[in-house]
Amino acid sequence: MNVLKTVFKKIWGFWFYFNLAIWFFVLFPVFALSLSFESLYPVAHQTRRLWGKLLQIFSLQFWSVKYEKKIDFKRQHYILCSNHTSYLDISMMCQSIPGYFNYMGKAELEKIPLFGRFFRTIDIAVDRKSLRSSYRAFQKAKAHISRGGSIVVYPEGTIPDSAPVMKKFKPGAFKMAVDLGVPILPITFLDNWRLLPDDGKYMGRPGLARAIIHAPIQTKGLTEDDLEALSKQVYDAINAPLIAEGIVKEK
Repeated sequence: MNVLKTVFKKIWGFWFYFNLAIWFFVLFPVFALSLSFESLYPVAHQTRRLWGKLLQIFSLQFWSVKYEKKIDFKRQHYILCSNHTSYLDISMMCQSIPGYFNYMGKAELEKIPLFGRFFRTIDIAVDRKSLRSSYRAFQKAKAHISRGGSIVVYPEGTIPDSAPVMKKFKPGAFKMAVDLGVPILPITFLDNWRLLPDDGKYMGRPGLARAIIHAPIQTKGLTEDDLEALSKQVYDAINAPLIAEGIVKEK
């Protein structure tokens, strides 16, 4: 039985990544044009949303999104923070959050095939070891937010080996939120880690990917002295459903 499950997951993994590549090339003309002009970046984002939707539908990975509180994304932009357990998180963010947003990630992402083009244009790549790179990334994020967009930051920095157990959050997302006075919107992805694990085996399975959008956490009036408490508040909000579902144990 275990052998059959492994074979099925391998076949499904091939089908998933085949779909990922095929739909990218189908949509490539739109990507090529919209990523060439900054004024068309919102078109690139909507096309990326469509790419993820087609990928998940044809891979039989459907989604369910639950909001703890009604949110008006047209009037307010956010620093979007979620747990990071799978590359499926990228697509699921597009299916969970309406409107225009950019991803912020490590500079190495610029070198990844397909995704690299986005981090050289529409998204924000940052080399955390370089103060100059960090400053440029902050200014780019500030400009994006001033135009009414949101920013996705995975505060763990990378997909941890311990997933679905989260590791300690890095301070960058919270410092940026405080400096810009932008609220943080915590998001919990419950199933991505089991549907498309980041274990280097390129295996996975179909199923339902659930997302929980928590109530926004305000940052206006906070200072750098509040960063640790803010980080813990966001961590606890994201972690609570994982504990409630028995996915991780309460510490």
